[in-house]
Amino acid sequence: MTICAKKQIFILMISVSIILSFIIITFTGQWSRALAQNADINLLGQNSTWRPFSAAIVIQNDTSLEILVATNHTDKSFHRAYLPMRISSSNPTSFPFTLPTGISSSNATSIPFALEYASKSNLGNATFQAQVRDNSTKVLWTGYLNNTDGQLFNKTFTLPNSILNRPVEFRFNVVTNGTGEHALEVKKAVMLLSNVTQPIKVEYSKF
Repeated sequence: MTICAKKQIFILMISVSIILSFIIITFTGQWSRALAQNADINLLGQNSTWRPFSAAIVIQNDTSLEILVATNHTDKSFHRAYLPMRISSSNPTSFPFTLPTGISSSNATSIPFALEYASKSNLGNATFQAQVRDNSTKVLWTGYLNNTDGQLFNKTFTLPNSILNRPVEFRFNVVTNGTGEHALEVKKAVMLLSNVTQPIKVEYSKF
């Protein structure tokens, strides 16, 4: 092998070494950032499948969830879209949450839950709710939604950390007290967890 060929091989080996070092550093940095910071939990994402109950018709895509209810029931009835899931944390009592401006809570470990929605009753009256229950149907949290007459409305609630580390159902309820036609469209349903440094695991399942 000539001196020129040896020199070319040496230069090639150095180049490969530099490229490999760059790839290792890049991927190490990406994994570190992933472990250090959680993403907000989008309940309308492609991994979530909302299911209907009673007279509710559920229409879902990656950007919205629509619940349509047309009922002939004359008594009080509960219609909903529900999402079974589990959110796990190793230490839920020490979440360093920073609540959004204008939102206050007496519980320092409350979880901000941002909603954008529009609701409307075309016929009859209904009560609109967001709710979380455990798998024994115990109510862990309820947030009442306004009848917005079809106009989009933004509101941030705070969820208790009791929803963590157990199977739960997120629900959007349409509660009717007679016959009617109602609609609830959710354009945003996000749990704000990006400020939490400890690992969070999200599972969607059929509990």
